[in-house]
Amino acid sequence: MNDYAFAVALAGKYLDEMVDANTSDAEIEKWMKSYCDKVADRFGGNVLDLYAVLNGKIVAANPWEGDDSYDYAARSWYSNAVAAEPGTIVFSDLYTDAITGRDVFTMSLALSDTGDVAAIDVHITSENWMDFSELPDGYGLLVYDPHLTLAYSIGDTHLITLQEDMLENGSGEVTHYVGDVKKDYNLYVSKLSSGWSVGVAIPDENLISTNRMFIVNLGLGLNVLNMIIVMVFLVRSIHDSKQLRQDALTGLLNRSYIMKQMRKRLKRSNGTLLIVDLDNFKGVNDSYGHDHGDLVLMRVAEVLQSCFRKTDCIGRLGGDEFVIYVDASLADDILNNKVEEVVRQVSALSQQYPSSNLSISVGGCRCKKGDKYSEVFKHADEALYQVKKSGKCGFVMSDYA
Repeated sequence: MNDYAFAVALAGKYLDEMVDANTSDAEIEKWMKSYCDKVADRFGGNVLDLYAVLNGKIVAANPWEGDDSYDYAARSWYSNAVAAEPGTIVFSDLYTDAITGRDVFTMSLALSDTGDVAAIDVHITSENWMDFSELPDGYGLLVYDPHLTLAYSIGDTHLITLQEDMLENGSGEVTHYVGDVKKDYNLYVSKLSSGWSVGVAIPDENLISTNRMFIVNLGLGLNVLNMIIVMVFLVRSIHDSKQLRQDALTGLLNRSYIMKQMRKRLKRSNGTLLIVDLDNFKGVNDSYGHDHGDLVLMRVAEVLQSCFRKTDCIGRLGGDEFVIYVDASLADDILNNKVEEVVRQVSALSQQYPSSNLSISVGGCRCKKGDKYSEVFKHADEALYQVKKSGKCGFVMSDYA
């Protein structure tokens, strides 16, 4: 499933870039057809269509050529993507494709411009194509036949205790039981129209949101195999959605997601961009080992989060380089105070690694509504280079205006 998610996320990235560059519709559609061919080579018959809504118009790829009368705005793959948190891949429920008669689901992703969405249709086969041999830690799934006999189980099934009345009184709507399974876990139970029942245990931190309940509500006459696939698909989508936007080590936003967020925010307001780079970080790895190097990166991430707001975009570009985007033009004194506090805390951290000479350099740029991400990043990076060139451990703002 991660591969399908990556395919639609990558399509979204390229489409964003082409829209920013004012690429013609003809060139965009030509690219999409080429990209769809590559995806089809990778996944075979599982991928049916790749398509997008750009500037209020649907642009399609092989094999579907699009239909001017197609009301995409009324389709859940579009409306759910637009309503979701930016950067989140949204999964539709299963449906039967009108042309092929296949069981299909749609993965869709909102692009940077409001209303623009990329989507891909995936065909569910009868094979174990998703390779769901296990679930993420802490998840469990049980499936019962109409006679309340356990027919299928996967994951941490010891977390699930389905009482007989839960199964007998179940309905097509999802019933949510809090604390009936185990502390910090939640149980979701649904009864299919066929008489089969399903129970899923999910940790508290990954509660199913209201807009995902329709995936769990499986009174759709699905066969048992497809029903199980959809349930596994659900819990994996919750687990994997974080990985699509988070840096694995620090928990900050990853490079691709923060770039997307900055492009989106630059289109609607002024802002302040800061690039943060650790000085002499290699000395920590060389003198104390890479385990300590990882600890330093995690601690710096905590420092940045403590000095800036939760609503600010804070991410790791890679290695020992971080980025912060504040959705406002901060006054000089406020900005200086924040950076000084970052420098102070990193200086205190460096005392634990005296042989490394660890410090921090910051370059910044004020951004105006409508600025291009690549342009403001270039100026902030040049400001950072000035700090490095003048001896490191400092802060310079670009004079770009």
